[in-house]
Amino acid sequence: MALLQGISGNLFLLASGESTPYSLLNYSIAFLAYIRESVGPVALPFLIASAFACLFCPLTPRWRRLLVDIMFALVGLRLLTLFGILNLMIFFPPSDRILLFSQLLIFLPCLLLVWGWLYWRFDSYSVAVGRGRIFSSSTSGDKIPSPVDYFIASFTSLLTNTLDNFDGTTRVARVLIYIHGIMTWDIMALALSRAIALASA
Repeated sequence: MALLQGISGNLFLLASGESTPYSLLNYSIAFLAYIRESVGPVALPFLIASAFACLFCPLTPRWRRLLVDIMFALVGLRLLTLFGILNLMIFFPPSDRILLFSQLLIFLPCLLLVWGWLYWRFDSYSVAVGRGRIFSSSTSGDKIPSPVDYFIASFTSLLTNTLDNFDGTTRVARVLIYIHGIMTWDIMALALSRAIALASA
């Protein structure tokens, strides 16, 4: 998270220092920068304190899960803002190699981890309310995915255009898998376009 905080900060500084003839683009970057400046100073200390509490304090399982949910929600908000700025940066020239490095080394793994958590959390909630599981995995012998299977399924999206061993049994689950695929391949396409642009510069 600290690496993501630093990389996103550099990206926002790079974007805010540029200007485009598109007023909507400039306003969008200003709005995303405002979210970062208002949420970041509060979110990072809270994340550190929550992680320390989950690791070293004798919390009940309910409170520990609540803190983990809040931490992942804050990280997800940061990822959404960074996802937006990365897509808007396509209108700027690739003047800094940190764009490519952040997309490949920092942002994409964080995105996949958050999606793995989303799969697990939606499945756990569905079971808790008595609706049964909404995801199934062919890699699980007992047909009940373990927590690790959700993260493996998320990272599998880098290798295939579909999650072959991970299926949604409801409409909500299938929509989640579809959105996950769009975001992952969008970032990979952006990274590839930046690599080509940097190589030909």
